[in-house]
Amino acid sequence: MTESRVILVTGSSRGIGAGMVSGFAKKGFRTVINYSKSGREAAALHKQIAQTAGKENVLLIKADISKRAAVRDMFDKIIDSFGRVDALINNAGLNIDRPFLKMTDEQWRTVMEVNLTGTFICSQEFALHFKGKTGDIVNISASTGIRGRKNGCNYCASKAGVINLTKCLALELAPKIRVNCIVPGYIETEEVMTRFNLDQKENYEAVVSSIPMKRMGTAEDVFSMANYIIGNSSYITGQNFFVNGGHFMY
Repeated sequence: MTESRVILVTGSSRGIGAGMVSGFAKKGFRTVINYSKSGREAAALHKQIAQTAGKENVLLIKADISKRAAVRDMFDKIIDSFGRVDALINNAGLNIDRPFLKMTDEQWRTVMEVNLTGTFICSQEFALHFKGKTGDIVNISASTGIRGRKNGCNYCASKAGVINLTKCLALELAPKIRVNCIVPGYIETEEVMTRFNLDQKENYEAVVSSIPMKRMGTAEDVFSMANYIIGNSSYITGQNFFVNGGHFMY
């Protein structure tokens, strides 16, 4: 039953991840908040969800998702606490933007390790720990993983990898585990506002005017799609779902 299902959202202390954890908690899921560095935000979110959903229904775990031992330990803790894990949203991500000719090996490797290797490790550990009849993995990519952008070759390449990893996992894990991918556009989070200098009125207005729906997306918009995939789409796997107000059509 939905009320007893357990969902892990990686990188869920703020932004899109926090929105998804909060949304699924309201739907009756037992939720796992994962963070690596944003401890204060994660603790505040944990307290908020515990007050409404009950502290027995929410778990807070610090883990670097690019490290195998940390991820394995995280899933062990989830099983110890809840006895099961039914769904995984690979949301944790990192960007370190630099012009291509100035990007260092470390900047390339760090972004790849979090965005792509982290998605691989978490998905594999989820599948190894999964004991149910039907489960879900939802990966979070980006439209720039398809169309690219300047100064972000590491990020764009990693998100392109996530899209294709989704297809490979869908083929190998079916029919027991369905694997799909959400591809957000401009979502109004602190990270997006900072990366694209959208605190400047002219930049913000330029972005909004380029979106057919005439607004930026919200974390709730992304949650709505994730909720549909996990809760209502038993015959869908290996697919990309674009949440971008029509800004990018593919």
